[in-house]
Amino acid sequence: MCPQQATDENYVGKMPNDEKLDEKIIKQVLSGDTGAFAIIVDRYKNRVFTMAYRMLSSREEAEDVSQETFIKIYRSLKTYDAGRTKFSTWVYRITYNLCIDYLRKRKEAAPLEEDILAASSGTPEEITEARDSAVRLHQAVQNLPEEYRVPLMLFHFQGLSYQEICRVLNVPMSIVKNRLFRARKLLREKLDGGEGSGM
Repeated sequence: MCPQQATDENYVGKMPNDEKLDEKIIKQVLSGDTGAFAIIVDRYKNRVFTMAYRMLSSREEAEDVSQETFIKIYRSLKTYDAGRTKFSTWVYRITYNLCIDYLRKRKEAAPLEEDILAASSGTPEEITEARDSAVRLHQAVQNLPEEYRVPLMLFHFQGLSYQEICRVLNVPMSIVKNRLFRARKLLREKLDGGEGSGM
């Protein structure tokens, strides 16, 4: 990739938001400034890795998926249509599809308890209780069918909107809402009246 001197400052100007900045950088890359792609990598590498790690539960595989994601983004950039979907959603969809390929090979779910533990503070007893709750949540989420587990993760842990999840999963809004509703219901049943998970 190009040196870090090719920073966002060279491309920001007076762009009003991240979407416009993405579009400007994409145009730079497609016009022949391949070094500008390093900015795309820098802007999305943490989000891509985090999503891959949560889905795959493997740092090594998450790193592999991250690399494959950016290779695919670079090769497919000319096919991206800003009029149809946000660039970030397009990136998430590529990451999701690659993760699904990995999961289908080994049929393994992602660990999500780190999110609870990272926010835990207090006495040793409270931290232990939080860890136990995280383990129960992880086990419950792990046992959810893929069709419920993935939208739950995208919404609660990746912060995607309903509309963005529709585009990532390529399903109608009604299905996304139904799957999230069912996922939460199943989680409550699996946790069997335990402490709320915030879902």
